Amino acid sequence: MEDILFTFHNTHHSIMAESLLLGEKISVKVMPMPEAITAGCGLCLRLQEGDCPKALEILKQGSIIPRGIFKKDSRNI
Repeated sequence: MEDILFTFHNTHHSIMAESLLLGEKISVKVMPMPEAITAGCGLCLRLQEGDCPKALEILKQGSIIPRGIFKKDSRNI
């Protein structure tokens, strides 16, 4: 299964999103934005593809909407 990267408009949203997801037991890591992605604040969250639907629902309930969602694989990032 591939990793998913969520980008956000600013660092504050990235950190808030991490906190919300960890609070709901979703494994997530904050990481620097890969050079191949130029959207966002410079940070992104990495999570497993299978957690994506639940993570999006949690973030929606917390009023934090990702700026972009990217699939991370060895060919493109």
